[in-house]
Amino acid sequence: MGLSPKRQPRPQDEASSESHVEATESYNDRARSVEEGNRHLGLTAASHLEQMAEGLLASDAPLLWKELSNQSKNDGGDPKLYKRWINKLMGLATRCCTTVEPNVKKGDLLDIRPYVKIKVIPGGSYKDCAYLSGIMFRKTVSHKQMAREVDQPRIMLLSGGIEFTRTENRIASLDTLLEQEGKYMEILVGRILKLKPDVLMVGKAVSRRAQELLLKARVVLVQHVKASLLKRISRQTGATIISSTDHIMNQFGAHVLGKCHRFRIVVARDNEVWVDKLENGNGFLEKRDIQSLLLDPNLNNHHRQEALAAGKLGESIMDGSDAIKSGLAKRGVAQTYVMLEGCPKQLGCTVILRGTNRAALKQVKIVFRFLVNVAYNLHLETSYLKERCARIRPGYEVQPQNLFSSSLCVDYGTPPNPRKARPWNGASNDTAQRSLSGEITAYDHQSILISSVWMTDKTQCCPAEVKGICYYSMQDVSLGQFLRDSCFNLSLKCQNANCKKSVLDHSLSFVHNDGFINITVDHMDEPLPPSQFDGTRKRSGTAQNDEGLDEVEDSPIATWTYCKNCCKVVTPLVYISEKSWKYSFGKFLESFFYNRDTVMNSTQSSCTCPLQTHANLFFGCGRLAARFTYERIRPFNVFVRKSLPIDTSFHRAAALQQLDQISIDSSSLFVNFDSHIEKVSREARSLFANSANRPEHLNTVLSELNKIGSEVDHAAKTLQEKIASVSDKCSKDEGGVVSDALYRFPWFARRYLYMLTSAWNEKLSAAGQAIVAMKKISSSGSQRNDSVMTSNVPAIGTGDQNDELHEGMRRLRQLHEVYSRYNITDITTVLPIIPGNANSKAQLEYDDDYEDNEAGIVDLSEGVDADVVASRRRLQNANEEKLKSLMGPETIPNATVAAKVTPGGAVKSAITRFFNRGGHESDPYIVDLGIFTEGRPRLEPGVNGIIVPVVDEQMSTAIAYSLSSTEYARQFEEFSQMESSKSEANSGSGISNDNGAGQSDIQTGRNAFKDSAQNLKTQSAGSSNIRDKEGIERRILVRNKSHIKHTFRDFDEKGNNLCKFTVTTYWATQFHAVREAFLSESGSKDDTLTGGLTVEQGFVQSLSSSNAWAASGGKSGASFSRTADDRFVIKHISKTELQMFLECAPAYFEYLSKVFFHGL
Repeated sequence: MGLSPKRQPRPQDEASSESHVEATESYNDRARSVEEGNRHLGLTAASHLEQMAEGLLASDAPLLWKELSNQSKNDGGDPKLYKRWINKLMGLATRCCTTVEPNVKKGDLLDIRPYVKIKVIPGGSYKDCAYLSGIMFRKTVSHKQMAREVDQPRIMLLSGGIEFTRTENRIASLDTLLEQEGKYMEILVGRILKLKPDVLMVGKAVSRRAQELLLKARVVLVQHVKASLLKRISRQTGATIISSTDHIMNQFGAHVLGKCHRFRIVVARDNEVWVDKLENGNGFLEKRDIQSLLLDPNLNNHHRQEALAAGKLGESIMDGSDAIKSGLAKRGVAQTYVMLEGCPKQLGCTVILRGTNRAALKQVKIVFRFLVNVAYNLHLETSYLKERCARIRPGYEVQPQNLFSSSLCVDYGTPPNPRKARPWNGASNDTAQRSLSGEITAYDHQSILISSVWMTDKTQCCPAEVKGICYYSMQDVSLGQFLRDSCFNLSLKCQNANCKKSVLDHSLSFVHNDGFINITVDHMDEPLPPSQFDGTRKRSGTAQNDEGLDEVEDSPIATWTYCKNCCKVVTPLVYISEKSWKYSFGKFLESFFYNRDTVMNSTQSSCTCPLQTHANLFFGCGRLAARFTYERIRPFNVFVRKSLPIDTSFHRAAALQQLDQISIDSSSLFVNFDSHIEKVSREARSLFANSANRPEHLNTVLSELNKIGSEVDHAAKTLQEKIASVSDKCSKDEGGVVSDALYRFPWFARRYLYMLTSAWNEKLSAAGQAIVAMKKISSSGSQRNDSVMTSNVPAIGTGDQNDELHEGMRRLRQLHEVYSRYNITDITTVLPIIPGNANSKAQLEYDDDYEDNEAGIVDLSEGVDADVVASRRRLQNANEEKLKSLMGPETIPNATVAAKVTPGGAVKSAITRFFNRGGHESDPYIVDLGIFTEGRPRLEPGVNGIIVPVVDEQMSTAIAYSLSSTEYARQFEEFSQMESSKSEANSGSGISNDNGAGQSDIQTGRNAFKDSAQNLKTQSAGSSNIRDKEGIERRILVRNKSHIKHTFRDFDEKGNNLCKFTVTTYWATQFHAVREAFLSESGSKDDTLTGGLTVEQGFVQSLSSSNAWAASGGKSGASFSRTADDRFVIKHISKTELQMFLECAPAYFEYLSKVFFHGL
């Protein structure tokens, strides 16, 4: 029987083996990358702490730098001494953080600094700075014969004193009292000695008899210990602070005693008083030079003994027993300290700072205390990042100029040094937390402001809250505690009392700066695997509830990370350690919002995506999982400004756009007129063949048509040249000052075109009326000739055609006579408004708003202001005069006054108007004007001929028109003159107003006000400068009502009333002053704003165009509009709201005055 052949490896086995080798190599590479990342993380944390220490010592410990510089100059000291100081402080801070471990779960504070005592002892060297796992404080034993050193002492703490209190109001002999005191002290001390303490520390005084008894029992006594120090000793030694000795044995027993490794007394020279040798020229009166004193032959023996003791003690620390034996512990020379050594290191420690004078060490102490906090945070943060399998991106280096946070890689964006306002740093205004340099440092970035909100189904469940978290303070919680209380606590109730949903149906969001963190809690199908350190669960054998949720309070919390970019879980399941559990939740949020330099670093995956933007962080406990997601948002800030000048660039662009539109539409309109005139001319020439028509009438019509045609050609050329000139000037002066005429020109040109084309249409209509009459005469003439040949009866019925012809020719001659007085092709010419029916003047409606009742009593029952009524009366008188002037024959030259209207004619006119209401038959002889009819162009121009369109859908345009009208200017001038007169009377200046001159200006209409700026200057003749702050504030605070009511109408081409507008400006002069204060540019000394506009012109310019604005929110349901330049918002209010405002207006103006002029 032969040997069986060996089994040959198959190709599948070889491939599997190669794949396994590749996987092993890949895992090893990732493991090396993780190790390298963790090492880089530690080095970055050390560099961060070093840069922080160097920067804070430079800014907040200048005395140390000065002292070290003096040492280097005088005795050739080490130039690297400053660097050695930094390394020493870093080492001490790091040791404190690695040894002291607050137990947060059992009630310890988050901050480590309360458990790190810093003791300053002047003198010595920086090498004498030491770490003590215990407590050191400045005290001494009560008796010289008491022991200075005790090994393994049993320590007893008593908050009260040991004294005898005699009964008041009782007479007793001295011997009796001494005997009573002795017996009482023996009883108290006997109770203490039953516990067998070695060291007794008392908060108050101890009687002499008790001290003798304690000395006899070999108990070391330290009295007058502060309460805070007793608490620190109690924590680190485990001793219980006893409030009284009455019930020591009954209530406590031997468990009240604490212990440590050693109790001893040390002695150090008072280096603030004694120095070995004063430097030349640097002596201090409070310093005592030992060398000079010993050389003084007149020095008495007592002072010589002190100097000798001080010289032998030196700057080092000596053991107390040795100092007592050698006689060096003299009062006034040495300072005695109590040291409790060998306490449990996790409970606290003491750091001894030496190496310079006390003032410099005090500054170093403040810096070192903050460095302990920085080192502790870095210690916890690096532990958290390692458990998250994160590393800092390769090549990252700490930048000292942007080092304002105690966390790694936190970049606040722009350096905050140029900022005027300090960041929020807690509610307290403790100046000790500020830098001595006055600059913004890391001290000012120890807090964060966040907005938190609870959401359910994408709906806000509770009002948002702004929370401030000072890191590692009572306002802060640990990360583990937050997860336990706010994420995994199913009994947590929503703040909304009407919400009955559980925490699983809510999401918690935190918003800060440009970041948004959303936290949701989900229920997992399977519980997390048990932790290998979960001894509590195994020992207790705790059951689970129906949902499988662990009820153990100390259940471990696990974490893992899902990468949104890689679409998978990229880190293993890791249970967070005690260090991560104690990590500040405020610091956790700060790192989440600002750390953009950490990436994935896991052995489970090769993912290296950024941690902030690509990772979903998960924390799990039992069957619950909390998911943390981060999003970048675009926050909107509230900007409070003191002035609101107009943005002329918008109106410049809008004006140019309107000019382009006018140029296009006017060209099309002129072409339509040319073709229409040619058509009418052909129709008129065709009538020459009929002998019934008079040639002179036809020649007149054709002549007028030819004249209209030439005017069309000339106007088209002139308008295009003017538009091109204005547009070119505006384009060349881009960014410069442009006259307000540019902004007025588009609507001025539109109104000019409307009035010009309306005049052409009137002529065409009259010509058409004559042509139609001629056609009727021609047709009737033919019929008459036929009738004459057949009968001798005269023809009747031609009178109406002749009257119509005469009426048309009369209108044509009238229009020719009126418009011949004007150069209608000149764009600067203001054309008159001539309605089609000359008799329409008699149909003007009287304004019933100004009619008084028969009794002449004004009815104020509807809440109408008395000043408004007075304004109505003034306006009524002016309208009456205006109506009289309009009814006179001087309005149209050579026009005849209308004949008396008969009752039958009046009825016929009324019936005609009734049946023609709502529409009219179009005239075939006129041209449609298109967009040039918009904006109610027949309204009268305002001050200086300003044209403001009135659009029915834009109510702000009616306000703008009223503010620019001559009637508003007239009433405003009257109020201003009255206020000026009262001001002059109060000041006793004796200057009187020339009311006659004012009335003269008002009657001249357009010349009453050159512009708004001149209006302001006219209203206060007694003031040297109307734009000064006192004058503006005085006019804002005037309590006299200045309500202006302005009524105006729009008529059609036949003189019929189309619409009536009534605009009431309440508190006109006060709001005018408010606009001067708030709408002018900051620091401007006159009325002119950017772009050559005054304050009022800019205000009117903004209101001249607005759009409906669908604003959301609010309970009133009011509609809003917004000006086209986004400068103002117009709200439509009810009468109730208006009345409320009118009542509180004086207080409102007073508030505005305080805001603008007094910095409220």
